[in-house]
Amino acid sequence: MTVLDQSVLGVLLPGFTHHVDIGQEADATISYGAGGLARMVLPGKPPMAGEWYPLPDGYHVAWHGGPFGDWKIAHEVGRLTYIDPTGREAGTVTRIEPIRAWD
Repeated sequence: MTVLDQSVLGVLLPGFTHHVDIGQEADATISYGAGGLARMVLPGKPPMAGEWYPLPDGYHVAWHGGPFGDWKIAHEVGRLTYIDPTGREAGTVTRIEPIRAWD
C-alpha cells in the first residue's frame, strides 16, 4: 500500500464526504469542508464536528469534545484504506461523494 501525500489528499478531501466501512452495520461518514471544517457520523452515534488540516502524508483532525490525531489514507489498486494514528487499518472507503449540505 502507498500512503497518499498532500497533493492527492488535496483533491480527495476538501468538499467531499467519504463513506468508510468500519466493520459495523453501516458505514461511517466523514465530510471534509473546504474551509477546514469536518463532520463525522459513526453508526449509532450522534454527529461529531471538528476541524481538519493537511499534513505532508495525511491530515490532522480534532473533534470538538472528542479525540484528535493524525490520520493517513493508503492506496492499493481498487482500494483506499484509512490508517489511524497508531498505524492500524481503520476502514475501507466504499464511496466518495460531494458534500451536499452541512446540517
